[in-house]
Amino acid sequence: MTDIKVIAHTHWDKEWYFTDNRSMVYSLIDFDEIIDYLSSDDDISTFLLDGQTSIIEDYLRYRPEKKDQIKELISKEKIITGPWYTQSDTLVISGESLIRNLQIGINQSKNLGGYQSIGYLPDSFGMSEQMPLIYNQMGLKYAFFRRGIADHLLKDREFNWISPSGESIKAFNLYHYGIMAYPPNEDDGSYIEELVDKLKKFGNRKPYILFNGEDQKPIRKNITKIIQNSNYDIEIDSLESSLDEVFANADGFVDYTGEFTFGQHSRTHKSIFSTRADLKIKHNRLERYLSEFLEPLSAISYKLGLRYEKELIEECFKLMLLNSAHDSIGMCNSDKTNNFIEYRYDKVDDISRNLADSIMRRIGDGISLSQFSFQVYNALPYTREEYITCNILTPFENFIIERDGEPVDFELIKIEEDKTNLAKSIKEIGVNNEASSNLKTYKKIYGAKILIKDKLLPMGYQTYDIKESSEGFKRNVPSNDNFIENEFYKIHIRDNGQIIVEGDSNINKIYLEDNGDEGDSYDYSSPDKDLFISEGKVSNIKVIKNDLYQNISYKLARKVPSNLENRLSNILDKELISHVSLTLYKTKKYIELSYKTKNNAIEHRDRVVVDTKIEAKNSIADQQFGTIVREVDYSKYKNWIKDGWDEKPRGIEPMISFAALESNQTVCGVSDGVREYEILDNNKIDFTMFRSIPYLGKPDLNDRPGRASGVYEIQMGHALLDKEIETTLYICDLENDYLKMHKFSKEVLNRPISYQGGEIYDNTDHFVISKNNSYPQSYSLLEIEEAVFSTLKQSYKNESLILRLYNPYRERNISFKSSLNNFEYVKADELTKDEELNLIEPCGIKTLKIL
Repeated sequence: MTDIKVIAHTHWDKEWYFTDNRSMVYSLIDFDEIIDYLSSDDDISTFLLDGQTSIIEDYLRYRPEKKDQIKELISKEKIITGPWYTQSDTLVISGESLIRNLQIGINQSKNLGGYQSIGYLPDSFGMSEQMPLIYNQMGLKYAFFRRGIADHLLKDREFNWISPSGESIKAFNLYHYGIMAYPPNEDDGSYIEELVDKLKKFGNRKPYILFNGEDQKPIRKNITKIIQNSNYDIEIDSLESSLDEVFANADGFVDYTGEFTFGQHSRTHKSIFSTRADLKIKHNRLERYLSEFLEPLSAISYKLGLRYEKELIEECFKLMLLNSAHDSIGMCNSDKTNNFIEYRYDKVDDISRNLADSIMRRIGDGISLSQFSFQVYNALPYTREEYITCNILTPFENFIIERDGEPVDFELIKIEEDKTNLAKSIKEIGVNNEASSNLKTYKKIYGAKILIKDKLLPMGYQTYDIKESSEGFKRNVPSNDNFIENEFYKIHIRDNGQIIVEGDSNINKIYLEDNGDEGDSYDYSSPDKDLFISEGKVSNIKVIKNDLYQNISYKLARKVPSNLENRLSNILDKELISHVSLTLYKTKKYIELSYKTKNNAIEHRDRVVVDTKIEAKNSIADQQFGTIVREVDYSKYKNWIKDGWDEKPRGIEPMISFAALESNQTVCGVSDGVREYEILDNNKIDFTMFRSIPYLGKPDLNDRPGRASGVYEIQMGHALLDKEIETTLYICDLENDYLKMHKFSKEVLNRPISYQGGEIYDNTDHFVISKNNSYPQSYSLLEIEEAVFSTLKQSYKNESLILRLYNPYRERNISFKSSLNNFEYVKADELTKDEELNLIEPCGIKTLKIL
């Protein structure tokens, strides 16, 4: 057996404190050298190009003449790439995004000659518990990571990592991907001896793996000469071959199920999830929109005969995946880099929403019900009764809404004359070969915002008609009450801004809380002396009550310090203004809290606190394709500095959409914003709204001693100053049932969407398209019960539709019901056949290929 394996490599961040363009330009220099050297010399037998194909994609865009050369090198395993498209974060990136990252990376790698069968993430800030599931589903052999391990979790550095579903993968924990980054040109063997001693103490087994290379470093051409003086049996090898030897020559590997989020041996930056909340919110909303609305909508339209725009959707995913790399999604970057990240989000938003608009318009144009009919789309695969906000044009000032000839409950929120579309659309009559238009019979049209309550078909749409009414609307008259209520809750607002919840509820109150932050873009850090501000002054209270919903809105002004220095001196020199709106819907047992705050201070953090009557030792949150339970008590780690940890163990935790307290009857909060929460005093759920910090990197933090992370102290451009942070929380009492929690989250974050097409939009403002097809008034593609929906999309391999479901429970199987008849079960790779059962293991997934 070889004593030591040397992995010649570079870790290539696509962006960080530098922009992706700077990284790309310099990669051309280094990659030219790597390719030319490996093509002409055999002393370095193989070189790892950081396990992500996006950097090769960039290279070949500007070096197309090198494609055959690089394909030959990859085919011969002289260059190793894949299986990722980008080096993703794993804790706050959705399961669908992680699968797409691997699908694109593996597909590109195969086209270039091959890929390493390793979940290779050497620098991502912690590991999700669900990575063994994802790696197994994608056919990978090993998991490989650095950050997040701690001795109280696991002292072995090679182990069997097992997901709650029982899918196991052999895992290797790396001491440091740059452990052999700077070897001396002349070594008597003591340098390598010292490195091996470190690995022995860390707990790695033989053969010891040394990584020669580091961030953005060129190939070290004299590495073979350097290792010649060692008494060890050393060879340069690929990582996969090295791991084959590690796991073939040892036994007794322990089993481990769980995540890795602790900063004992390397920093995990566990509170990075709230840095640049404005960008995080864009990411989270777009990620959901792509896989939980745009793809299902595209699948529905494909079944109706329209083209599935696979290429456009993949472009959106690739842009999102560039932003999901560990530094990029961390937003621990220069302001200039974050501007490029924001541009990608804006581009995805523009492409995806225009694509959805074009699909819904073509369907709406092909439904011949009446001139101003409109559709409502439900992208979840089961029937649901929901409230749908619709913005419509109507020729009637007074009207009713019908579906299938029957009246539908709705409330008029506002109506005003539309002075643009009618005149323009009449002017452009003839574009669809029509001789005349019914639009000429209308003197004016109105733009109306309405709220419909109705039962919706699963995974499909239904059409609504607008009929003139002789009865005028009952206008929303502001109420003089200072409270709102429904069957479940009664809510009133104290003068200090605290939200009091009454009724059969485990919620005591809800309030906004501001406190100090001495950290940087990587980490929240507790100040020496903090000041918590949870009260303010309420003004501009407005209450609306009608048959379907009740709403209370107000302005909350809190006096806060402008910076940390003033906070230490209790100087409240800024007024932080928040606009808060709370809505209760008839028959719905949840509170909708909309939060909008314009930030005007630095070195602080703002959170929404849900104070409950529950005492819990554990929290519950969703993770990729499942649920995770976490201990709340972090007092056991009080000696972390004495024990030599790299950073303070913190109860600030990641989520995908919701967090709750573990109790028979619990309180659950769903956020469409930042994916970060903390449990305080065993009964409070704190949801982070934003952190405002002016430093990219900062040394010697209270919660993270020593060097600055990544870069030395750099002051950023106060990017959140004068920015408005807007998000919505949905808070409810719920029994401790994971399926109900996930369904609640899916339903409030994936509201039905309405769309009105028709001739009224045939004008230059909206583009003009031919009306060549006809479609049914209502349509339902499929129905699923007893499982959680992940996505419905077209296969990346062919035109088959792919449906993915998962089991949210941690300790029991589920059997789902399906309306489908002709399908087969496949793994997430969409190639490998899966067990032909409708049973899903705990926190497992099931992928159906619809034939």
